[in-house]
Amino acid sequence: MTSESTFKKCPKILFHAHPDLDVLDLVGPFEVFAHARYGSYDEPPVFERTITAATPTVASNQDFTITSHIPLEEAYAKLADYDILLIPGGGSHDVLKLHTEPFALIKAFAALPKREDGGIRTLMTVCTGSIIAAETGILANKTSVTHPLEMSRLIEIVEKQGGKVLPEATFVVNPVDEEKQFRVVTAGGVSTGIDAALWMVEQVCGKAAKEQVAYIVQHDIREGVIV
Repeated sequence: MTSESTFKKCPKILFHAHPDLDVLDLVGPFEVFAHARYGSYDEPPVFERTITAATPTVASNQDFTITSHIPLEEAYAKLADYDILLIPGGGSHDVLKLHTEPFALIKAFAALPKREDGGIRTLMTVCTGSIIAAETGILANKTSVTHPLEMSRLIEIVEKQGGKVLPEATFVVNPVDEEKQFRVVTAGGVSTGIDAALWMVEQVCGKAAKEQVAYIVQHDIREGVIV
């Protein structure tokens, strides 16, 4: 288990929901984090989970309605309180075309000052969420992955920024930017967000907790690439 100086005991996760997202990109990691415990399942969940969006409800690409917990204005006001920002993908074409949210949210999160407690802030993307992140410039000189159908698009963007794409990776964990204590984790297509979330559970809660969650959600663990 990683030291407590690196991860807070009860990390806070902010999930952003944009119109036409793939619902599993968001709810897969959300469920993983909801099941994480430090010990027995009688204990409270480790991760505090909050969904934000530009509107009170958001329809996914599958016509699944997601209700936001807090408006974006509140999310921005409390952004420094969050340890992880999770950006799903899916139907992000309008987001990419118009540079609407979560473009500004990603930039604001990455620009936060270094935490006084020495903890790490993590930007986590799932599926084409990495393409949104790439368009903001956050993936410059980093290694990433996305959905197989959008891999060529991600390569075109990040290679111009000095980055690299690992098409076969389930998820990719970049080194921590020590100056800002900031890290980027990108997951491939749809269900790989579950694997990236399980990796994060292990970093915070330990291997036993990761294996417990994987058993509860009946998921065969797939490891990612640590750069």
